Amino acid sequence: MKKTARLKMILSCLLLAVMTCAVVSGCGESGTYATQKNFVTIGCVCPLTGDLADYGEGSLETEEAAVAAINESGGLYIDTLERKLKVRFVIADSESTEEGAKAAAKKLIEEDNVDVMICTSGTMTVNAVSEVCEKAQVPCFSANAENEAWLANGPYQYCFNCSYDYKSRIEALADVWKENGITAVGLLAAQSDEADRFADVLKAYCKENDIKLTDAGRLDPSKPDFAGAVKTLSSGEVQGLICFMDCGMFSKLFTEGSIHDLSLSMTVLMNTDLFIRDVAALKEGSEIQSFYTVACWDKKYPFESSLTDETGAVLGLWWDDTFLSSNSELLGYKHGCAEIAIDAVKLAMALDAEAISSAARSLNVNTILGLVDFERDGSCLIPSCVVHWSYDGATASWVNELASHSQLKDVEFEDEEE
Repeated sequence: MKKTARLKMILSCLLLAVMTCAVVSGCGESGTYATQKNFVTIGCVCPLTGDLADYGEGSLETEEAAVAAINESGGLYIDTLERKLKVRFVIADSESTEEGAKAAAKKLIEEDNVDVMICTSGTMTVNAVSEVCEKAQVPCFSANAENEAWLANGPYQYCFNCSYDYKSRIEALADVWKENGITAVGLLAAQSDEADRFADVLKAYCKENDIKLTDAGRLDPSKPDFAGAVKTLSSGEVQGLICFMDCGMFSKLFTEGSIHDLSLSMTVLMNTDLFIRDVAALKEGSEIQSFYTVACWDKKYPFESSLTDETGAVLGLWWDDTFLSSNSELLGYKHGCAEIAIDAVKLAMALDAEAISSAARSLNVNTILGLVDFERDGSCLIPSCVVHWSYDGATASWVNELASHSQLKDVEFEDEEE
């Protein structure tokens, strides 16, 4: 609790720091901060406006909190300067579009002279930012972008991604299928390139592991044929269903579709980060009582931050108290990505791109996301976990718990120690 209190005290000072960053960011190459190198400047591209604006919540407060103790001690030692530099973050709005993300990254590089870039707002944003950073030879550290889709835009020399892949997520689900005796699964997905890639991986996995798969095809988001899809799933006698879609379509499936005609043991909402208002909306006109999601981080994880020593539980309390509408999984990505970038600069003791990139390839550090140890292609796979959501009628609210964290080997959770 002391650590939680400290974070809350820090937060009161951070709002001023964020405003300061916003002013300083306009200095450009002629600005005092850029030319005299009084800071390690880290750019952060995230959506502050547009359809993905929820993902921008908590930036820069989370990143600033991650480095508060470092800045209090004078900052990071840079060998070539023979002194320490404090860390500052500068944010730019992607406007929730690919072109906006590219423009934001270019602005941070060309006008704000950032030394390092971080990005945690989904595959589209991360890929766009990585493309710009690779071309400009600026080290970029990202999370929350599907690894295979990110790698497809490579190869990379200056960019690093710490996230999930579809096979790992399916393997996590398969552990729960096995526990519940599920041998026949169905896929119901909205039209997208991501859904097609996921379907290919799922098909290969099911074939290799003797699991019957019924793919109901792709739904048109503007006029989904739920009845036809459910009919296809019924013919496959599916026991577990994977819904690869956003929360809005998932809700419509239960309110407008005949999914209740299926005898499902398990329904999974895949490929979405849930926000509190999204979960609450699931009960509006729907009889849904239980569903599962797959995540890469949960505040129940016992890992500690490499920068602050706080656990997910401590940081999660601060996040939930401060950002009442957001999913705490975003905390893991934001805080973890800041850790990785700082750990790379700390190891390099330099600000040139080659040194930071070389240091990143040598990283072997425990973070709030778990162990970070990049492969030669710049990727690092985060173990996936399965979360069970159930509706509590007495409190009229959703509760969630970890249904499976089997990919986290040799890790003791609090509930296992009791």
